[in-house]
Amino acid sequence: MKNIYFVIIISVISVIYLLLNAYVYHRASVALPNKMARNTFAVLFWLCSVSFLIGQFLERTPWVNLTTVISGIGSVWLALFFYAFLFVLVIDIFALLHRLTSLLPVSFLEIATPFRLFVVVAVSTISLVTAGYINARYPTVNEYEVRINKQVAGKKQLTVALATDIHMGYVIGNNRLSDLVASLNAIEADVIIFGGDLIDHNMVPVTYHNMGEILSQLQAPLGVWAVTGNHEYIGNAESAVDYLSRYGIQFVRDTVVNVQGIQLVGREDAQKINFTQVNRKSLETIFEQVDSKLPIIVIDHQPLEQDRVVALGADLMVSGHTHQGQLWPFKILTKLIYKIEDGLVQKDNTHLYVSPGYGTWGPPVRIGNRPEIAVFRLIFD
Repeated sequence: MKNIYFVIIISVISVIYLLLNAYVYHRASVALPNKMARNTFAVLFWLCSVSFLIGQFLERTPWVNLTTVISGIGSVWLALFFYAFLFVLVIDIFALLHRLTSLLPVSFLEIATPFRLFVVVAVSTISLVTAGYINARYPTVNEYEVRINKQVAGKKQLTVALATDIHMGYVIGNNRLSDLVASLNAIEADVIIFGGDLIDHNMVPVTYHNMGEILSQLQAPLGVWAVTGNHEYIGNAESAVDYLSRYGIQFVRDTVVNVQGIQLVGREDAQKINFTQVNRKSLETIFEQVDSKLPIIVIDHQPLEQDRVVALGADLMVSGHTHQGQLWPFKILTKLIYKIEDGLVQKDNTHLYVSPGYGTWGPPVRIGNRPEIAVFRLIFD
């Protein structure tokens, strides 16, 4: 029954996607000056449009290299199509308002011919997505000082590096992963934490390209730790954890580990129940293992239950998941959904941090936000 529902949902989404593409195609093609231009545009447009759907199908095959190419084209097209759709929609809204109210001056209408509008939209869309593509490939390293009013034997401070939402797979491959490892090692952190969605969902490209071998080059004296995210569960969380554990990634799953006096409280992703029919443990149950006299760092992929974390007396909570919207204007939605969707906020004695993430989901593009690695200098007073 679940498979039937899945097929129905995917079919509906695919039809909507193709209809929206058809809307953009129609509005663009009527602006072109001749048949040859329209035919050339039609071929290029629909090849790019269906590449995304074909890529989704190919992900279930062993043809990794072909899938990487098709998925790469399709993922970039998603961003191009999305912004072209927004531009065309805005133009059509103004055209409708003009018909109703004669809003636009005659001089503007004489200049804004259909073909000129086509060129403006095409150039604007390509420029915007190109800038977003470049932006997504150059993450920032943001440093934060966090004072914790607790003592740790033999330590006055500790450096923790956090990277969330890597989404390694067909789009985020070995080159990006090697850059991440180099950046993390350059920080010389005592502890490295992955805040979920290390894997996009599909293990095939991860194992095919042996991405775990790259991650095994990470260096942190007190270990490399991780929690599951929703994308691990969209794929197969147990397979992902088993594979990554072989390369030095230590998962903290609804339990507490003491790392030389620093307590890491790692949570299973909140969507675990949707994929396993088993809920994650409550914070209160996990905190029964905690020593309140020692520093407590909660790692939860999605920035949920923050008030409960504050009430339980954690010193730092780190999350990701939001991507800060990734593509403008989705940042508006993440701000509405989450109390804290980005940055560091202190409530009582608890520091709450939400990272926009390192990688991307879907289009390899970020507009209106920057990818990052977060570095926390923990100072024990």
